[in-house]
Amino acid sequence: MEIRPTIEINMALTLTYSVSTVRFIAGTLAVLCWLSLLLQWTLLYGRVNHSVRHTLARFFGYFTILSNTLVAISFSLWFIYPVDRLSGTLQATLFTAICVYIIIVAVIYHALLRKLAVLQGLDQLVNAMLHTWLPVSYIVCWQLLMPAGLLDFTLIPYFLIFPVLYLVYVLLLGYKTDHYPYPFINVLESGYAAVLRNAVFITLGFILLSCLLIWWKS
Repeated sequence: MEIRPTIEINMALTLTYSVSTVRFIAGTLAVLCWLSLLLQWTLLYGRVNHSVRHTLARFFGYFTILSNTLVAISFSLWFIYPVDRLSGTLQATLFTAICVYIIIVAVIYHALLRKLAVLQGLDQLVNAMLHTWLPVSYIVCWQLLMPAGLLDFTLIPYFLIFPVLYLVYVLLLGYKTDHYPYPFINVLESGYAAVLRNAVFITLGFILLSCLLIWWKS
């Protein structure tokens, strides 16, 4: 009788990592994120003929910049205070909200904005970092560090505070300077009715994505 070898395959793949590993990865990503933001600022400041104050107002008028700044702060905190799992509702709420924001950044860029300009050199590099690689890195870290059971759907209104404040800021900025960072919120070209309609649709996107992430970690 022929005896066949038996191979037992364990389908449960468990990824283990230490606090020191989290610190190394978070530190590396924090440096990349801060450098990307600094490079983007340098490129912008070198092209506009405005004061530092005016240029800063325009720089932080981009939701991409604000969201990646939050991502950079998150990576920096995970480097300074490394953990192998997030704990507490406050941490879960803050870092999940940031995850929602950076996903929205990536989705809107690749769906609506990517073909509006052909970028080369450093512009292409920093654009890829801020809209693709850093968002993907943050999503992966969130998935690994966020345990299940800390989130519920009542937190969604808190997730919307930052985007609503951003909309108010960018409309005021545009009113003062005639500069609107994105075409779908450009009041000069589309009018307030169209901008508010676009804002409603984007808000629905924030809500749906928030529901998805909370459900995923329930």
